[in-house]
Amino acid sequence: MLNFDWANGISTDTAKGIIIGLFFVIGVAVLFLPKKYIYAGVEEPHWYHNLKLWAITALVIIACTYLYF
Repeated sequence: MLNFDWANGISTDTAKGIIIGLFFVIGVAVLFLPKKYIYAGVEEPHWYHNLKLWAITALVIIACTYLYF
């Protein structure tokens, strides 16, 4: 099916750097989402309704877990 033989030459540290870089790019992309998408369907928005905070928090937790193991 998928042939990833080309990735055999990549070190573990390089692979982790690439993945963490992708997490960073996704986090920056989340910060550019318009406010109407973030608070869609919320009558009176509070700070905890901000989906940007939840998305960044989830990305940080996943990245820390990935770096630990």
